[in-house]
Amino acid sequence: MDRNAFHTLVLLTKDIGGLTDSKSMSCCEKLAMFLNILAHHEKNRSIKVDYIRSGWSVSHAFNECLSAILKLTPLLLVNPKPVLEDEIEDRWKWFEGCLGALDGTYIPIRVPIQHKPRYRTRKGEIATNVLGVCDRNLNFTYVLPGWEGSAADGRVLRDAIVRRNGNYYLCDGGYTNGKGFLSPYRGYRYWLKDWRGDNPSPRCKEELFNMRHARARNVIERAFGLLKGRWGILRSPSWYSVKVHNRIISACCLIHNFIRREMEVDPLDIDVEEQMEYQHENIDVVESSEEWTTWRDELAQSMWNARF
Repeated sequence: MDRNAFHTLVLLTKDIGGLTDSKSMSCCEKLAMFLNILAHHEKNRSIKVDYIRSGWSVSHAFNECLSAILKLTPLLLVNPKPVLEDEIEDRWKWFEGCLGALDGTYIPIRVPIQHKPRYRTRKGEIATNVLGVCDRNLNFTYVLPGWEGSAADGRVLRDAIVRRNGNYYLCDGGYTNGKGFLSPYRGYRYWLKDWRGDNPSPRCKEELFNMRHARARNVIERAFGLLKGRWGILRSPSWYSVKVHNRIISACCLIHNFIRREMEVDPLDIDVEEQMEYQHENIDVVESSEEWTTWRDELAQSMWNARF
């Protein structure tokens, strides 16, 4: 974050978030400490030495800034806009009405020993499951942190997304293809690396659809990659409670959106098309729709016909 963006964020946290100067600490210093902790996962004892403050002052300022940032949610959480019929960008022009892409990611946390089974992932790690939705510009439009790592993506989805008539989200093969959620064909090549190098071009409409679907849906993988790359506190377990850690995750997403809005160039925005692949269980809590499946087939056929 550059200096101009920082001062803009200070003004927003004061005017909207209710952050105030104290007798011994300005809003600028409070926010600087807060961002330092998020970005580098600095411990309280390190911050109090660097800023020559008591541990209590550091903790109090952190919680003040966290509350102030979360009050900016209506301002910083982007309202999704559907892809229009006259879209010219090749990546998106096939997906009229699409609002963006969604997926889940794991954020490592510490929990009391009696709660570890609830938060244990399939890989045996202790993590909270975060559902994220982003638009084509890598801005988060919806974030739901706080689910146990053992909760399947579909269960999170069922309890989180409000469906919009006529619009839909792109999701990967872990989700059932149903109204409002367009998933790829199972049993056909999908991941971006499957189409690179000496790998053959799509040989049928299902593979062509999957390739174009993967290229568009990859925005959510990139958004999560930027989020974790920017905020060190999301890359390793912290000593904050689960409730506070979930609020931190939401705050990180909001500041991510703020940086992309205020800065002409996101310093971390490297065009990484391919992220680490991971396996999903088949998820059927989104009710499948014969009408939706037929529409996907028609869309795939139109892509296949248009290739000539």
